Amino acid sequence: MEAEVPFRYTRNRGDPFFWSETRTMRNFRFYFGIPTLLLLAASASMAQNNCSAVPPTGTCTAATAPSQAWCAGNNSSSSCPGGTSWVGFDLSSPATGSWTGQFEGLDASSILAGGKTPRPQADPNGAVGPTNSAGVGQYLEFAGNYVQAFDRATGNGIFSNQRKSGATPQWIATLFEPSGKTYCSNPSLDGIASYDRIDDVFVLGNIFDPSGSGPYYYCIGVSAPTGTLPASNLQGASYESNWNVYAYNITPALPLNPEGKSYFPDYARFGTWSDGFYVSWDLEDASNKYDIVGFEVCQLDKADIIEGLSSKAPVCYTYIPGYAGGTGGTDTSLIHTLLPADFEGNEAIPSTTAGEYFLALVNPSNTGTNSQCTVAPCTSSQLAFWTWSGFTTGAGPTLINLSKAYTPGCYNLTKPYNTYCIPEPYGGDVDGLGDRLMYRLAYRYLPAESNGEYLAVTHTVQENTSTHRTGIRYYKILAGSAPSVAVTGDIQDTTDKNFLSMPSVAMDEDGDLGITYTSTGSTKHESVSNYDPSPFFVTVDSLGNQGLPVAILSNSGASGQDETDDSWGEYVSVSADPNDDLTFWAVDEYMNGNQTANCNGSVGSGCTWASRVHTCQKGSGC
Repeated sequence: MEAEVPFRYTRNRGDPFFWSETRTMRNFRFYFGIPTLLLLAASASMAQNNCSAVPPTGTCTAATAPSQAWCAGNNSSSSCPGGTSWVGFDLSSPATGSWTGQFEGLDASSILAGGKTPRPQADPNGAVGPTNSAGVGQYLEFAGNYVQAFDRATGNGIFSNQRKSGATPQWIATLFEPSGKTYCSNPSLDGIASYDRIDDVFVLGNIFDPSGSGPYYYCIGVSAPTGTLPASNLQGASYESNWNVYAYNITPALPLNPEGKSYFPDYARFGTWSDGFYVSWDLEDASNKYDIVGFEVCQLDKADIIEGLSSKAPVCYTYIPGYAGGTGGTDTSLIHTLLPADFEGNEAIPSTTAGEYFLALVNPSNTGTNSQCTVAPCTSSQLAFWTWSGFTTGAGPTLINLSKAYTPGCYNLTKPYNTYCIPEPYGGDVDGLGDRLMYRLAYRYLPAESNGEYLAVTHTVQENTSTHRTGIRYYKILAGSAPSVAVTGDIQDTTDKNFLSMPSVAMDEDGDLGITYTSTGSTKHESVSNYDPSPFFVTVDSLGNQGLPVAILSNSGASGQDETDDSWGEYVSVSADPNDDLTFWAVDEYMNGNQTANCNGSVGSGCTWASRVHTCQKGSGC
């Protein structure tokens, strides 16, 4: 029986800061400035590290590595404390059906129908796996702390409460039961569903806080083979989907603030690479309104996790700028929400690679200071770039200079940390998250091109200074030891004047980009009409030519669909199909009815959020 309450911190847009009665809270969305280019250039060329300080500043090895608290592996040779007994999800055969172009993903109604309580914040994301010779394959999705695997042929789910009982969304903590539930209960709302195309396994990961006040655990599961069936097939055998699962106590690795308290880990990001799984999270100061002071990044022992063996301790590094940490510091990060590169494609990472790559946004500041920008125009023209070897040697970021400056979406001169401006059509705003790059940082090796290693990423930017209308900025970046931008552009609605936000991007084998995003409009904010938040998709060819945006759901299918929660689609994702490496699979959030009452952490009867999985290929018109 599911009884956990997810943790996440939230901020009332008018301040003050508060805990809700259910402890269901979303993380603070602070916006921070960046120092002058001169100061940044200096920090990039030499990391001014003081790793013995409290907190440690600069790029520092975590004082204590996270510890493996528990694991269970579907492997007869496993030495995991959880033993070799079966761990995973019960299955049902998918219901018959077919779909063209799109199908319904996880939604509040199916969670309610399964006798469980949906949460108000969905944050859907997912990834597609391959099909076998019989055409069997799945799309794995996470939303609102529930997971479901959808059959590629029918678009119907297969995870169920009991074997052969019919498809029902599963609470993510179910994966870690029974013994792992000690560590992997009370999940955050920032879970990830991914597919590792290097080792052909599905992945689920999240931060958990079983007691509600720490210690914190990062729990991860990977699909495992069943007899002759590979890990890439979640259908398994005997109505069982096998998984290897791990719980890491990350609290010892969290740096301490000046009061001697651990920073709070929030907003986890994930990436797959040949030498490990990589996860990062923001470090927030619970003693000072949950200011983001920096981030932490860890490499997990992918080889042993995939084999279901007891794993080595994660290797972790923290980055807290010197001016932000310690007594008298600003306590505000200049660069945060680091994205690890996430591999896709059929071409292996070349031996000449500089290693796993990372990217973050560089935000504007008042000239010559480390303070957030409060004097217009507030623009930035840089991204912050790391390699894993850079972290291991204590290096600061390499700065990528952009030809076109940006103002972060929803930037507020009087409250720069407040990124709420995406209008709901009939009142209220949602968080535009303009202060950070959006999940994922897609990596692909294109051997036909010089150097050939590319990254793709997106974020929300301001397009109109008077109305603060937002659009999408995308980048295709030539990676390596000297990264540079190969293609960049903006997507905006100059016709209907709708706000665009919540983007995600993938790259196909030809180097073309597939980008999903949300469009929403309000006549009170310049838009031609009130337009319910709706998913769109657009492709960009390898030279930067944009295709025509395609409405996946026009006006969400009806009008008047507002919500009480102020978050929207913060982890939406796109991935390339392993079958042809050309078809993009995306998942987006939409509202299937007005969600304004009886939808909170304890009562879910009024929740109406839904997600839509859709496919598109460049030139197809979707």
